[in-house]
Amino acid sequence: MSHQFSTIEEAVEAIRQGRVIIVADDEDRENEGDFVCAAEKVTPETVNFMITHGRGQLCMPILPDVSERLELNAMVESNTAPLGTNYTVPVDHRSSRTGITAGERAKTIQAICDPASKPTDFHRPGHLFPLVAKEGGVLRRAGHTEAAVDLARMAGLTPAGVLCEILDETGDRATRTKLTELGRKFGLPTISIEQLIAHRRLSEKLVYRTAEARLPTKYGDGRIICYGVKYEP
Repeated sequence: MSHQFSTIEEAVEAIRQGRVIIVADDEDRENEGDFVCAAEKVTPETVNFMITHGRGQLCMPILPDVSERLELNAMVESNTAPLGTNYTVPVDHRSSRTGITAGERAKTIQAICDPASKPTDFHRPGHLFPLVAKEGGVLRRAGHTEAAVDLARMAGLTPAGVLCEILDETGDRATRTKLTELGRKFGLPTISIEQLIAHRRLSEKLVYRTAEARLPTKYGDGRIICYGVKYEP
């Protein structure tokens, strides 16, 4: 069945404005959709919308340097998740009473975004689940974690996101048809990770020069130039 998606430009502009969008992954992968927004722009109202209408786990995709700076260690030593989802130990901001309310989770998200925050600013374990994204984003791993970070970066914001998986009324994963219906209902741009990958490959400079040398031949001197491609094996 054909699904009508928004453009990447529309999605990025919505993220820049602090709005929530819907991101669907490949139907042969998780085959799920997530609410996604920029962590920098999150509010208690945003968190409440996502957990009320998404029904899934609220998570915060971040880059590896943030997890290292805040000592957000991996949840497990040996990650056996089928898709390698990189959870850290969940945290609450130290000002939280329990950490579970929409306001407290928004406060925790804002604190993780704050470059002045320290490891001691957070209680462990907590109710907010950071996810460590791959450097290179969706060009390295075609997941919602990387998509959220990419979209925030493309919007000129702190490269960190908030996401919540979307379940339908029965508690199962929402189909693409349901996702597009949900997007229309709430006026949310809806895109796919495949679109985001294609957009980045077309719009970013990914090829770089790695080496150059003279190449003498019997026909004269030439040059040989080697190139690499970012984020490709």
